[in-house]
This record gives sequence, structure tokens and C-alpha cells, in this order.
Amino acid sequence: MSRARSGWADSSGPWKVALQLEELLVDALPDPEVPAPRVVGVDEYATRKGRHYGTVLVDIETRRPVDLLPDREASSLAAWLTERHGVEVVCRDRAPFFAEGATVGAPQAIQVADRWHLWHNLSEAAVRSVAQPPSCLRSLVPAVPEPEPAPVEDPDGSPWPRGHRFADRTRARHAAVHALLEAGHSRRSIQRQLAMSYRTVKQLANAATPQELFTGQWQNRPSVLDDYKPYLDDRWSEGWAGIQPYWGA
Repeated sequence: MSRARSGWADSSGPWKVALQLEELLVDALPDPEVPAPRVVGVDEYATRKGRHYGTVLVDIETRRPVDLLPDREASSLAAWLTERHGVEVVCRDRAPFFAEGATVGAPQAIQVADRWHLWHNLSEAAVRSVAQPPSCLRSLVPAVPEPEPAPVEDPDGSPWPRGHRFADRTRARHAAVHALLEAGHSRRSIQRQLAMSYRTVKQLANAATPQELFTGQWQNRPSVLDDYKPYLDDRWSEGWAGIQPYWGA
């Protein structure tokens, strides 16, 4: 029994002959006659994308393909439609060669855009309208000038008021650290994101308010630079950075 099965399953055995005979019989059958569609859909297909395209024709009412053309030339589509006088509607995209072929080959047919391209074009137009509102809509919305921010005074009477670069930098860094802490970031993560030392992040995180960082750090601590701080502030504001300009001065 095993020999018989292996012989029948052999590619050179009777099965191969039977398959070849079946293919010959099928090829000898005449092609079924397909009636000319009343509503035909025309679109392109690619045998090699970007290089070679053909034309597929579909019966819209039965949703079955009818024929394939080897190219997408207007003359090929026109010749196909000329042989089929029952076409009443040609559903196509906006390709100029399909428009020309349908006009020449089926002048009696109505040309319509297919549903996919209608929705696609409508969505693109809607996106453009939302992204770039017309000038008539912009003119209906009057421009409201932004109010000027009122000067903020420190309620704690800090000797480092707003507008002072040291105090403002400390307040900004304190706000950035606490914003990241509230967002769930760890101190090590904040250290990497803000490019700070871990000690600085720890000081800013432990301070509930920026004023806690001012107390004792800059207050009541005499320095040899106290008499020159106004001069240094002015030079820094003028763009003097680094030690060389001050050394020459």
C-alpha cells in the first residue's frame, strides 16, 4: 500500500499527467460571454509601482472585474468602450487620460467621480478650511489687545525684588523643579532634564517657596564686592561676560 501511494504521489507519476490533462481541458473551454456593463468603473493598477500601470474595468452594479487593459492610455480605454455600446455611466477618478478615453469611446455616457475620490477630496478641503480660515472669518473677530502685566511686589519684603537677575533665576528654577515633581518625575530625572547638580535639585525641591532660598544665602552676608555690585550689575547688563573685560577695566 505504501508503494502504491508513493507512486501516485510521485511528481512523475499519473497525478502529474492527470493535472496536465485537466489544465488542457480547462484551457480549451471557451471564455464565458460577459454582457457589457451598464455602469463601468475605471481605475488604474500597478504591475510595477512607479514604472508600469494598467487599467482595470469593473462592473459597478455586480462589483465584479470585467477586463484588464495593459496600459492606462486614453486610446486603449476609448477602443474598449467603443466596442460596448451599452455603457451608460463611466465612474472614474480625475485622471485626464481616463476623461479623454471616456469622452471619445463613450460620448453618450455620463461621467461621474467615484465615491472614494469624492470623500478623499472632501476631507482634504475640510482640513484646508479648518487649518486656514478665510479672511472673511478672521475679520469678524476683532483683535483684543493683551493687557499689560501689572508690576508684582514681593509681599515678604525681600531685599531681592522681582527684576533682579539672581532672584528671578532662583524663582524660575524653583518653579521648574516643582512643576516636574508634581508631574511625577524623580529628582534624578529632574537633574538630567534641567542639567543641574543633584545638590541644587535637592535644595530647590526642599524649599516650599523661593523666599526660603533667599533667607541666609544672600541676606545679611557682607562681601568685599558690596561696594562694586551696582557697577558689576551695569556691566553685566551691557553684555560683559567672563572675567577678561573686568580684568582689563
